[in-house]
Order: sequence, then structure tokens, then C-alpha cells
Amino acid sequence: MYRKSTYWETAFRVVQVSWLRAVMGLKSESRGTRLGYLWWIVEPAMHLAVYYFAFGVLLEHGGDDYVAFLLIGIVHWLWLSKSIMNASSSILVSRGLILQLPLHTGIFPLAEIFRDLIKQIIVVVILMLILWLMGYDPTKYWLIYPVIFVLQVLLTLPLAGLVAALMPFVPDLRVIVPACLQLAMFLSGVFFSADLIPESFHWLLNLNPAYLLLEAYRDILIRQQPPEWALLGGLLVALCFFNIFVIALFGRFNRQYPRIVQE
Repeated sequence: MYRKSTYWETAFRVVQVSWLRAVMGLKSESRGTRLGYLWWIVEPAMHLAVYYFAFGVLLEHGGDDYVAFLLIGIVHWLWLSKSIMNASSSILVSRGLILQLPLHTGIFPLAEIFRDLIKQIIVVVILMLILWLMGYDPTKYWLIYPVIFVLQVLLTLPLAGLVAALMPFVPDLRVIVPACLQLAMFLSGVFFSADLIPESFHWLLNLNPAYLLLEAYRDILIRQQPPEWALLGGLLVALCFFNIFVIALFGRFNRQYPRIVQE
């Protein structure tokens, strides 16, 4: 007799299938280019070179720590923005599978998030090595890094999931999302520290979760001090509710996607 799957069984299958899809996607991606896996390192390095030349050389912005400051900002911002962009159209791109198989649509954006997560782990190892070679010796605060990393995962999941969930209903998001990410990059402290902003506006920066995470990374990696735990604790609570909301959204829309993507 057929037994209806429980919520946790369904969630486990979604995660399992998403992970397998991510791994297969990475293998396919590496075979499609000459450099293969090296592109995971070359791409952030290219971004760093461009932004450092623009802000560190031409505009003479920053001080002695600016290269490390910029490197940390770019590496972690690229992870967030690429995950959102890659996940955003994942449901529409997978319309063939959605129409043929009774798959949970959360699989497709989650697979993209997993794929970028695997890449980021490798990039982070290289980042740590570069910082060490630049003279930033590992300290006890570096042990906090996994905590901040998990917080960024908890931010990436609902942001990427929300955009992916809404894209089939609002195709104009294909244009809106890149523009919003470009604006958010300049508002999230990728290129500047709070010292350049009037103190009366610091509360606005603290409302930006990306800014809080980038500053936390810099605190533990180059400033050798603990992050602002109170702010990160508030962020964790907010992200838990945000994740629950997006999961509920997928539960509500899951059966509608076959009809929507067919139109």
C-alpha cells in the first residue's frame, strides 16, 4: 500500500537529489572548458585584479590592508551574487524535467546553490593561503570562520530560493535581479569600510546582512578581533524565519510550476 512521504523524508530526498545534480553539473562544467577546475580560481582573481586597479590604483582608495580587505569582500560577495544569479532561472531552464517527472522544484535552485558552495570551499582554502602569505598569520579568531560561513549559507539559501521561486511568475526579474545585485554590491561594503560613512548612517549599514557578514570575515581574518556577536545573533534569528518563509513558498507553489512553465 502506498504510504505518503513525511515532510522530513521529502526534504531529505530533495537535498540528496540536489547534491547529486550539483556534483554532476560540476563535472560537466569542468569538461566544457580548457582550464576546467582552474576557472574556479581564475574568475575571482580576474575580478580582484579589475577592482583593485580601479579602486586601489586609479582612485588611490584604501591603505596598507586594502588588498586583503578587497580580496575578502570580492571573494565572498561573488559567491553570494553568483548563487543568486545561477539559481534564479534554474526552474525555467529545467522546464523539460518538470513537465516530464514529478520532481520537487526546490531541487533545481538548491542544486545551483550546492554547486557554488563546493566551488567556494576551494576558493576559501586558497584565500586563507594568500592571506597567510601576505603576512596575516592564522590566529584563534580564524576558528570562527566556519560560523560566519554557515551564516552566509543561511543567507544565500532564501535569497536565491526566493528569486528562483518568483522568476516563473515574474520573468522581468531576469533584468531586475542583475541590476539589484550590482547596486547591492556597492552598498554592502565590498569596497569601503564604515570609517568612510558618517556615524549617523551606520545603523543603515547594520541592516544589510551582506555588510554584516563581510565585516565579520574581515574582523576575524585581518583585524584579529571577534565579530559583533550581538548583530550576528540577530541576523541568525532573522535568517531562520526567512528560510522558513521561502520553504513554505515552495511548498505552496510546487504544484503550480508545471502549468506556469508550460505557458
